[in-house]
Amino acid sequence: MDRKRTRLDKIRIDKTIGMNIRGEREARKITREELAEIIDLTTSHLGLIERGERGATPVTLEKLVRVFGITLDSLFAEPNKTISAREKRERLKDTYRKKVSTLISHLTESELELLSHTIKGVIKTRPAGSTANSNDINKILTEIK
Repeated sequence: MDRKRTRLDKIRIDKTIGMNIRGEREARKITREELAEIIDLTTSHLGLIERGERGATPVTLEKLVRVFGITLDSLFAEPNKTISAREKRERLKDTYRKKVSTLISHLTESELELLSHTIKGVIKTRPAGSTANSNDINKILTEIK
């Protein structure tokens, strides 16, 4: 009886983790292919994990929490079906920040300077009353220099 219960618990946990991984990925508008490449898995293996058909290794879980910027325990939590629009926007912003940061790390000094000037030009031409936060962009530009 204990073995059967343990097996059922593992299946439930794998499904919960899988649903949470898929939810985090979709909230950030990352394709399964993109995430699989980032965490060094095949797309089909990631699909098995997301469907709860295979458990994620501790190494894979560590990579996922780093990519998503979440805590490990949040992957074990019962999935929250209702996520606020604000939280979705924040998660999406975090994803784009990480993607941009990765891209920037591959640029040369002259490319960084060009990018800096381009971003400053975008900020200057932004319509009045825009909700974009130029302070965040200016902080990034300062760090680039």
